[in-house]
Amino acid sequence: MKMRTGASLVATAFLLIPALAIAHHGYAEFDRTTKVVVTGIVTDFHYTSPHCIVEFDVKGDKGRVQKWQGELGNPLHLKGWTATSLEPGDEISVSGYRAKSRALYLWVTGLKSSSGVELKTNGRNEISEGR
Repeated sequence: MKMRTGASLVATAFLLIPALAIAHHGYAEFDRTTKVVVTGIVTDFHYTSPHCIVEFDVKGDKGRVQKWQGELGNPLHLKGWTATSLEPGDEISVSGYRAKSRALYLWVTGLKSSSGVELKTNGRNEISEGR
């Protein structure tokens, strides 16, 4: 009986762990129906786990500066990223899914420097309909 209970607990754990991982990486806050592209100047880059954050200023209507944030998945180091891949003052073009709340926040699916060099994301930033 104890052996069967232990096996049941192990089986339950193996089934539950992927569900928890998916829950952690939920995309419900993002509008997955439309991608946006914004261009701005990097003000800060947080190279952290589990998600990196790039902060950047975008000139909005009438020249007013808007403070944006973009979230990137990990492991970016496998794509050659380092803590200095984005520096304050860098001009970037960022594409991704904007927050449904219309906050100046997006899930980054693509990022290019002003010289046209694409900074590779981890490939999992694209949100599939199955998630």
